[in-house]
Amino acid sequence: LECGWGFRAMAANKRRLARPLDACRFQGSVLRLVVANCLLVFVTASSRTRSSVAQRRLPLSGSYPTSSSFLRHRRQNPRLYSPKVAEVVKEGTIAQPPSLEVYEAALRESIEKDEGSGSRPLELNSFVQQPTVGAGARKSRGKQPEMWIDGDSTEVTGFQRATMAAIWSMSAVMLADAVSHMNGPPDALAGALVAGLTLLFADFFSGVFHWSVDNYGNLKTPVFGSIIHSFQGHHSAPWTITFRPFFNNVHKIALPIVPMLAAALAATFGSSHWGWQIFAVVFFNMQILGQEFHKLSHMISTPPLISKLQNAGILLSKRKHLAHHTSPFDGQYCIVTGHCNPFLDSTHFFRRLERLVYSINGVEPNCWKLKPELKEKVLNSDYDSIRVKKR
Repeated sequence: LECGWGFRAMAANKRRLARPLDACRFQGSVLRLVVANCLLVFVTASSRTRSSVAQRRLPLSGSYPTSSSFLRHRRQNPRLYSPKVAEVVKEGTIAQPPSLEVYEAALRESIEKDEGSGSRPLELNSFVQQPTVGAGARKSRGKQPEMWIDGDSTEVTGFQRATMAAIWSMSAVMLADAVSHMNGPPDALAGALVAGLTLLFADFFSGVFHWSVDNYGNLKTPVFGSIIHSFQGHHSAPWTITFRPFFNNVHKIALPIVPMLAAALAATFGSSHWGWQIFAVVFFNMQILGQEFHKLSHMISTPPLISKLQNAGILLSKRKHLAHHTSPFDGQYCIVTGHCNPFLDSTHFFRRLERLVYSINGVEPNCWKLKPELKEKVLNSDYDSIRVKKR
C-alpha cells in the first residue's frame, strides 16, 4: 500500500522525485515493505502447520456422486478395473478415490457439472497406461496422497513460507524500481504490453519444461532428479497434488527461482532497464503460480469463481488438462494458462523437438516407449497421421 501511494505521487508529478525529501520518502516506503515481509517470515516460520489440519480443507476428503459413465463402462469392461473399485462403489457414493479410474471418473463428473447444460460429453478412457517413473516406482492404488520422494510430505514448513516471502519481497522491490524509471503514460502502456507478452511466454516455457521432465530423465538425473521423479509419478497418482497447500505445492519450483530473481534484481536495480525488471517479475512469478493453477485443474470441487475462470480460459481448465492425463501423455503440456497448447499441439512442435533430440543423442522420450507407433510416425515425418489431443 505504501508503494502504491509512492507510485501515485510519481505519476502525478515526476519532477517531485527530484526533491531529496520525496525521494527519501519513496525509498523509505520500499524499505518498510521489505521489513514488513521479513517480519511476516519470522511470524509464519515460528508457527507449526500440521498436515492433517490442512488436509481437512482439501477437496478429496468427502463423498462424491459416482459417474454414470464410469459405472456403465465398468460393467462393460470388468477386466480393466481393480477389484478394489467394487468395494467402494456403494449406494451411489464414493468415500474417497481409491484408484486412478475412480478419481478420473469423479473429475469428469465435476467438469460436466461446472460447465452446465452446454457441456460436451466426456468419454471415460478404456485404460490409462502407467509410465515408468524410475527406480522405486510403483502403481498407485491408494486413497491417500502418494509421495514419490523420500521425506516428502504435504506439511507446510517455515522454510517454504520464507522462500515465497523472499520472492515476493524481491518482486515488490523490482516493480517499485521499474515504475520509478517510467516516463508517463507511454511507458505505462509499454509496461503493460511487456507483462502480457511475458505471460504468453511463461505459458510456452511451462510447456517446454513440462514436456522435458515428463519424457526425459529420472530420479538419478543431476539437479532436476527430484522434480522429474515427481512430475512423472504425478501421472500415476494425480490426486496427490490436491492435498498440498499453496506453499507446499510451489516450493520445489520456487526454490531455484530465488537465486535467479536475486541475480536479476542485482543486475537491474537502479538502472533504466525497467522492461527487463517487469519481464523477470512476471515470468518467475507465473512459473510459480502455474503450479497452483495446475493443482486447481485437478481438484474435484473448486470454488464457483475458479470454475468460471477455468471455463472462460483465463485459468488452466480441467477439461483441457485432462487430455494430457491420457497415455502416452504426449500433449497439452502448458500449465500456466494453456493458451499455447492448441498451436504447439497442432503444429506437432514437441514431436519435432523429440525427433531433434533423438537425432542428437539417440534418447527416446517416454511417450514413444508408451506408444511405439508414435516413434515410427515421427521418424518418418508422418505428422499428419498423429492425432492431436483435444477436449
